[in-house]
Amino acid sequence: SKAHPGLGGRVTIMIILKCCSTGGDAYAGLSADVAYMLNRNDPEWFEVTYLSYFDAAWSTICAEACLRLARITSCTLQESSESESELIKEGLKCLEVSANSLTNEDGTIVNSMAHSYY
Repeated sequence: SKAHPGLGGRVTIMIILKCCSTGGDAYAGLSADVAYMLNRNDPEWFEVTYLSYFDAAWSTICAEACLRLARITSCTLQESSESESELIKEGLKCLEVSANSLTNEDGTIVNSMAHSYY
């Protein structure tokens, strides 16, 4: 059976918490978390839902997870250069989505709280 797509949000937030709690050191399951962030397939409704209910762009949260993982992998994983590069690319791609989600075409901010986090 498939897990509800909303559970994916919890996984990404848990990755951020693990990265923060280790102080930048490797942790058990790091490789799995890297693979998850590079291969996730989030539903489109995550972006709007997180903006509406949590005042944060989902893409900004994903970017933070990717960039925190990139920092850790740069020092720890044997395949660090490839993983780090892919995580940075994914993080930047997420930030581009955030920029588009958080501003209207005329440049006005859609959600000021989420924009301050971005």
